[in-house]
Formats: sequence, structure tokens, C-alpha cells
Amino acid sequence: MISYKVVIIDDEPLAIDVLLHYLERFPDIEVVKTFVNPVGAFSFLSTNTVDLVFTDIAMPEMSGTELVKLTQSKTKFVMVTSYSEYAIESFELDVIDYLLKPVSFERFTKTIERFKSQLKSNVEKVKEEAQSFFIKEGDEFVKVKVSDIDYIEGMKDYAKIVCGNNYYLALKTLKSIEATLLNYNFMRIHKSYIVPLDKILQYNSKCVLIEQHEIPVGSNYRDRLKTYLETNKL
Repeated sequence: MISYKVVIIDDEPLAIDVLLHYLERFPDIEVVKTFVNPVGAFSFLSTNTVDLVFTDIAMPEMSGTELVKLTQSKTKFVMVTSYSEYAIESFELDVIDYLLKPVSFERFTKTIERFKSQLKSNVEKVKEEAQSFFIKEGDEFVKVKVSDIDYIEGMKDYAKIVCGNNYYLALKTLKSIEATLLNYNFMRIHKSYIVPLDKILQYNSKCVLIEQHEIPVGSNYRDRLKTYLETNKL
């Protein structure tokens, strides 16, 4: 189970107790520290990594908004306060949420859901970025998603990367592209062709069918492809 590390900051101990009571109902959340002193909290956040911070705004020595501005990390913040006039300033700091005291558990639950949803979205975005690469065509760079590739054909010093009705020519050898795509479930099935295994619709000893394309299977690659297909059959 994924565990999220949380810190609570408030100069009112009773307010901390309320949030602690709420957070006990979320088994995937671990409260690692609570602070009544924002300066001490800042020192802790400067040397420790946490996922989410609940902080009051109007506190002595350092306000919650000052704390957010000074904390240089990917830590997410939720502002918890008795004063509605700080809302605009808080959201300009890109906080997860802004909660007005007294905070109901129903409203608090929505904040937790928003936090998890945003983290999931960020992870998916990073994953998507990781599953794409840029192809240099002339003076331009074109971004191609790995999932869009139907097959790659080697053409001497170039590689023709076919994506549906489009294709791109990259000044790369098939061998170098094969190494790049090794972790994305691609396989070389011919001296001149690399294909995504997940897109194979039909196979015989001479070719595979991907979308409307018939891709030849070389004799030196046939056994390896057949072994893969045999281990993935019903």
C-alpha cells in the first residue's frame, strides 16, 4: 500500500488534535510530525521529505503563506484557517486546498481525495512523458508517443517510424532504436523491421499483421517471435 507522509502545523494544539483524529481514518496516511511553532516546522521541512502539509496561516513568527513561499520542495500544502480573506493569496501559491475552521470531516475527505487525485495525475503525466521521445526531422524535433508506433523499418542509415497514416524519418540505425525500445515490449522480427508485440493481430511463419500492415518475419528471428507468442497464448 502506498503511504503518504503528512505534517500538521498550527499554534493551537486543539486544532492539531482535530486533524489528527480525521487522519486516523486514512490507513494510507502517516502523520510524521506535528508543530505548534512554524519556525521549527520550516527547519524540519528543509531537511525532510513529506508529501502533504496542513498548516494554519495566522501564526506568530512565521505565517503559513510565508512558510509555503520559503519551502523549496515538491511538498503539497493545505491551508487551514479561521480567516477567509487569505483564500486568494493561498491559491496563488498553488496549494491543494483552503479549509475554513471548524473543518467538517466530509469537507476534509474531499481535500484528501483532491490531494490523491492530483498526485495520480502527476504520476500519469510523468509516465506518459517517459513513454515518448523526440525525432529530429530536418531542423525540427517531433514528439512521438511509443504507443502510437505501428512498426519501424530500417532504411540504411535512416529508420522509418510508422504511426498510423503518418511516418517519420529518423537519422538512426535500427540497432540503436532497438536498444532504446527494448523496455517497451518491442521486438526485432526481421533485419529491417521492429514491431510492438502488443499490436500483433495475426502471425504466420512469413509475416505478422499490425493494423493494415503485413510485416515480414525473417528466418533468423522466427523462433524468438514464435517462443514469445507461444508463452502468451490462451
